[in-house]
Amino acid sequence: MPDRLTVDLRVRVFVDTNLWVYRLDRREPDKSAFVRSWLRELAGGHEIVVSTQVLIELRSVLTRKLEPAFSWQDTHDALAALAEFEVVPANANMVLDAHELARAEQLSWFDALIVEAAIRSGCGQLYSEDFGNDRPVGTLTIINPFATGTFKLNRDG
Repeated sequence: MPDRLTVDLRVRVFVDTNLWVYRLDRREPDKSAFVRSWLRELAGGHEIVVSTQVLIELRSVLTRKLEPAFSWQDTHDALAALAEFEVVPANANMVLDAHELARAEQLSWFDALIVEAAIRSGCGQLYSEDFGNDRPVGTLTIINPFATGTFKLNRDG
C-alpha cells in the first residue's frame, strides 16, 4: 500500500468555440493575446474538454468568416490541436436532451448543444463569451473569462 494518496485535483472545464476563435484571430490582437495567455494558464491546472460541435464551428469560422481565411493546412493544424483534448461526440440522446435544455434554460439550439456536451462530460465550468457570466445550469457554472476583471483592452496603443 502506498504511503500517501495521490489525488488529481484538476477540474474538467469545457471551452466554447468563440474563445478558440479569439485565440487564432489576429484581427483583435488584445483579445487574442489575452485568450492565448488565459488558455495556457487554464490548461496548466484543468482538464480541457471540447465537443465535435466546437470543432465543426471552428472549421467554419476559420475557412469562411476570418479574413483572410485560414489555409487548408493551417485549418487542419488548428483542428488537430483541439482534437488533442477530450472531444465529446454528439449522439441522438444528447440532441434530445439539448432540445429540452434549450426550452428549460431559454438557450438557442446551438448553445444548448454546447451546454449539454459540457454537462455530459462532467465539466464543472463552461467558459464562453455567449452566455453571460457566473450562470449556473445544473451542476455547471458558465463563466465569461472576459468578465472576470482580468481582461482590459489596450485602447491607447
